[in-house]
Amino acid sequence: MKKNRLEAFTDALIPIIMTVLVLELGMPKSYSWQGLWDLRRELFAYAISFFLLAIVWGNHHHMFQVVKQIDGMVIWANSILVFWLSFIPFATKIVNDDPDSLFGSQLYTIIFILMNLSWNFLRISLVRANKNSPVLVKALKREPKSIYTLAAFVVVFFVSFAWHQFGMIGTFIVMMLWIVPYQRVEKSLKNL
Repeated sequence: MKKNRLEAFTDALIPIIMTVLVLELGMPKSYSWQGLWDLRRELFAYAISFFLLAIVWGNHHHMFQVVKQIDGMVIWANSILVFWLSFIPFATKIVNDDPDSLFGSQLYTIIFILMNLSWNFLRISLVRANKNSPVLVKALKREPKSIYTLAAFVVVFFVSFAWHQFGMIGTFIVMMLWIVPYQRVEKSLKNL
């Protein structure tokens, strides 16, 4: 399989997940500014989840710019990543249904911990499949940002015991590290 098919698969699934996310939004009780204001928590949770998915999609696309080949392990690693991403609408709905729930907040963070683990599995699988590509190996082999992110998600999880709303907010703050994609990929692309 060529890498383009895997990218197309992911490019199709993330917008579907985003669409499911918006379909989970409730309708305002009245079609007015007050009705919209009453949905502010839901809209806030939707916006956080939407932009987190956009960040993952953008970084996935960015990372695959240096990929030359994929193998079965890469396909499975990518599938596991998309599997965890597909739970984001589910966790967002739980947070929306009970905004004061510790469970919802922690579930949201746990999904991002699992997503981060699968992201690292994908990154390592890509390095293994492209071991003859010095550009990719240099860009992705040792990537501390991925490890820092995982550690930060674990901290967010434990802080949420004391302040449950921090689960979703903290997850969003941690993901802001990823607005700027892998700098090593950028440098590698400039050197091609």
